[in-house]
Amino acid sequence: MKTSLPLLLLLLLLLVFRGAAAQSTTVSGIVRDKASRVALPGVTVLQKGTTNGASTDAQGRFTLVVSGHAPRLFVSSIGYIFQEISLAGRPDSVTVWLEADAKALSEVVVTGHAPSGTSHISAAVSTVKGAAPGIRIRGMSTLAAPARAELSTRAKRETGSSGPKASAGVLTAGEVNDFGKWHLWPDIARQELSRWGEQWRIRPLERYTAQLLTEDGYPVVGVAVQLKDQRDSLLWQARTDNTGRCELWSNLFTAGPAAGPGQVASLQALVDGQTYTVRQPTRFQQGLNTIRVPRPCRTPAVVDVAFVVDATGSMGDEIRYLQAELEDVIGQVRDSLAGVTLNVGSVFYRDAGDEYLTRHTNLSANLGQTLDFLRAQQAGGGGDFPEAVDQALDVAVNELAWAPEARARLLFLILDAPPHENPQVLASLQRSVRKAAAQGIRLIPVAASGIDKSTEYLLRALALATNGTYVFLTDDSGVGNPHLKPTTDRFEVEQLNALLVKIIGRYAATTDCQVPAATAGRRPGTLSGRYTAARDTAARDSTAAPATRPGRRCTWSCYPNPTADVLHVELEGDVQELFVTDAAGKVLLRSAPVRHQATLRVDYLPTGVYFLTFFTGLGWEKTRFLVRR
Repeated sequence: MKTSLPLLLLLLLLLVFRGAAAQSTTVSGIVRDKASRVALPGVTVLQKGTTNGASTDAQGRFTLVVSGHAPRLFVSSIGYIFQEISLAGRPDSVTVWLEADAKALSEVVVTGHAPSGTSHISAAVSTVKGAAPGIRIRGMSTLAAPARAELSTRAKRETGSSGPKASAGVLTAGEVNDFGKWHLWPDIARQELSRWGEQWRIRPLERYTAQLLTEDGYPVVGVAVQLKDQRDSLLWQARTDNTGRCELWSNLFTAGPAAGPGQVASLQALVDGQTYTVRQPTRFQQGLNTIRVPRPCRTPAVVDVAFVVDATGSMGDEIRYLQAELEDVIGQVRDSLAGVTLNVGSVFYRDAGDEYLTRHTNLSANLGQTLDFLRAQQAGGGGDFPEAVDQALDVAVNELAWAPEARARLLFLILDAPPHENPQVLASLQRSVRKAAAQGIRLIPVAASGIDKSTEYLLRALALATNGTYVFLTDDSGVGNPHLKPTTDRFEVEQLNALLVKIIGRYAATTDCQVPAATAGRRPGTLSGRYTAARDTAARDSTAAPATRPGRRCTWSCYPNPTADVLHVELEGDVQELFVTDAAGKVLLRSAPVRHQATLRVDYLPTGVYFLTFFTGLGWEKTRFLVRR
């Protein structure tokens, strides 16, 4: 009995320690501004009743080991109302939304690290009254607050069901077509946005472009093209667009099958049951991979357009305006595409646990059906930042009735939040992107208020993977919460409805199957013009006032126009680089003049209108020329 008592005590102590150890768990999370959804660095996260705590990193993330039964977290930051978070149920991941403290903001301006600058309380005003010129904390020096872009003073209109009817032409937007700025994208993807490539497991860098032509030089539309490795395994598949081109990728998904340098073995086009092969295709930097096929010129007369819309509660500030804009876009496109069957469909989505996950109306030429569906939708649900983007794309790509032959298949993805981050969601996204590219469906994201840099990278990568472009709403309309400016050199702001109509028009435009006339108003021969060159101030005293006298006038010329094979360019001024683009703005050729002259080979381009563009130092010069055979 004496020996059994110590043994029982020892067993009891072991059980107690084991139970205490079982109460410890690791919690990770992210802290965001409730209004702007920007991740907040330097936020204090403390377990209630202890000194156990952590601070969020530059991306607003934290990790903390907590213990005890049903622990609670205190989350606090200067300028925000503190939050107390319950960990009942032992969640291992949390998202915390901090709300700006209006009282504190009358004395302190808190400047985050997001490019959009200082958050504001309401878009109805352009400044916060009584705000200090910087952040003043007792015992610390004042930090100058960076100036933010001037906000529109247009009052923010309510967008709930009880608010006034929204009208088209209100929302403003910009576009970044990374195909048109391909010389910038690799640097952006590897530097400013590099961290997000690993997060989303997508890196559109190893680009191969195919150009399919008929024997007499017209684009071949809607043909499947495959990129294969040395074992004849499929790396990527795409479908030629309205210009006869398609974009293919190696090593797009970093978790997918890798094809190292030299392992891309062939590019194959499948045309009318025949396979046409390019051995050892070149990356885009070295040129286009051109294939000529004995096929007559023909153009499908169908255009498919689908709108996939985030309908969670966070979209409530803009969804009614978006509905009005989309209704106007559909009407304008219908009127402009004479002789073309326009099919329109839509998918609205929320998130798991909401009233619905996805609901849709199929692609159809019955536009009234789609418009009725759009008008009936409202924002609601959601709650956390990520939403069911992957589920919506899966429905849009796999369940909508995309036409087997079409000159354009366009999927506009309108959203203000990213998908969830887990292996299942990433795998679903990859499947949808592969399927979209193989079917020739262009993804065109439209970013609303609230996205962050991580989401911007993902959306631009999705657009590149599927031969699309990236659109984003701007603050200029005065509607909605702050909008994130993209990482790029420059962009133009225009009305959203006009921009979407323009994008649909350029992706639906095709070359008539007849020899086009020469450029209107010009005789075949030489194109010419004059421009003002930037003054060379390198030799001037840097302390002197800048010269107000413009630089010297220079001339340029290019010939012949029309051309079948080469375009000769002559320049007076110092132009560093020449670009040839198509009507969609996609860069097809770059060349550096030598001794103010250049000869550009355009024999691989299909019959049609193109643009010669160059930067003068003060602005861009652009002229239209014709390729015909």
